[in-house]
Amino acid sequence: MNCSITDDWTYRGLKTVVLENEVIRATILVDLGAKLHEFIYKPSNRDFMYHHPRVECRTPVFGVNVDNWWTGGMDEAIPTGHPCVYKGEEYPFLGEVWSLAWDYEIQKRTDDEVMVYLRRPLVLSPLIVERWISLRRGEKMLRFRHQVTNIGKVAIEFLWGLHPGFAITPDCRIDLPAGEMLVQESTPDNRLGIAGTRYQWPFAHDLAGREIDMRQIPSPDADTMDFHYATELKDGWLAITDTRRREGVGLVFPKDIFRYAWLWLVYGGWRGIYTAAVEAWTGYPAKLSDAVAAGKYSQLAASECLECESRLVVYTGFGEIEHLNLEGQVIGK
Repeated sequence: MNCSITDDWTYRGLKTVVLENEVIRATILVDLGAKLHEFIYKPSNRDFMYHHPRVECRTPVFGVNVDNWWTGGMDEAIPTGHPCVYKGEEYPFLGEVWSLAWDYEIQKRTDDEVMVYLRRPLVLSPLIVERWISLRRGEKMLRFRHQVTNIGKVAIEFLWGLHPGFAITPDCRIDLPAGEMLVQESTPDNRLGIAGTRYQWPFAHDLAGREIDMRQIPSPDADTMDFHYATELKDGWLAITDTRRREGVGLVFPKDIFRYAWLWLVYGGWRGIYTAAVEAWTGYPAKLSDAVAAGKYSQLAASECLECESRLVVYTGFGEIEHLNLEGQVIGK
């Protein structure tokens, strides 16, 4: 099959762009923050994106609580993670662009490669986010090129995150090249320690001192929710693998920009949902105001731009991952 791209569709009234080759189908909801709604591996008909069973995709309202609108998929988050007030502005949960419609243009439509360009100015922040998403014939990965530009007259501080919510089963595991981890939340009852507790990936400890392997994903009956930061990321990738079917998905990104990972692991313990959001971020903690106070944030001078590339990669034949790179190469066992 040759590559194809179409914008002839809407989904629940939202403008939709679909990119496709022999093995991958990717669906972008342009009017819903340019969310990557579906990322399907055709040979096994597996969508690696989580879909909230009780929240439908609908036209968002700027500034609302993302918890009541989030449907799953992969979002771009900027200039904050959690809501905060910074320099007099009230920044919304998960930032500004997830709740806005983006402009787009199909820039390439050949048998060998298709590409869509997406653009969104922020409302509160003098930033413009641009994203090029492409798919090539024969490849098991989606290619992203990103650009963030400060169109203001002074320097601006921000957090920027790639926020995928992955579909999981109890056969899945998380692989992450991390060192020290920092607990932000752990429910119920601070089960892995109060906020500020530190541990070495992958082994946390519960209140009884028992070792908990954070790579292993339990059933939704676990009724837990954890939000932790990887503060010592050693390389720019993360992965979710189905160990029984030996297939999985990885996000690859430049570690000099996305220096940290956030793990929002919901195993039934928040609103009954079941997903692992393992995310690449430029700073922490989740509130921009706190990240600036901690010195863990990004900054652009007036008229300065930040460019980088990332990949969403499908792999098969592995039960655990040791390394991924931007060319889609996988090392594992």
